[in-house]
Amino acid sequence: MQAANQVAHFVIFESTERETGKVLRLITDIDSFQALQEQHEADSDMVIIQDIVPITDTLARWAVAENMAAQQNAQTGDAATTLADLEQYTNEVLTENHKAINPPDSETD
Repeated sequence: MQAANQVAHFVIFESTERETGKVLRLITDIDSFQALQEQHEADSDMVIIQDIVPITDTLARWAVAENMAAQQNAQTGDAATTLADLEQYTNEVLTENHKAINPPDSETD
């Protein structure tokens, strides 16, 4: 994991929808964050709240869930379970890095 920590550059960022004020904390690599920031500059404010997230077992579980969710977009299947896993592991990474977790969707709508 030490070698991965020297190569990978993951960040935790907070996205706030301008129209609704809904806040979501997410994890991604720095290049994807910059691309997302450009794509959503008209409707969301995105700021990095933790630069360089350490690679841990928790982050590895998040990465597997994120990959499964990305693949789920291209296939049919149990998307609800895959997204629930991704939400769970995202919140675990947030907790491990002392950040507020994302509330369940029912509390944010």
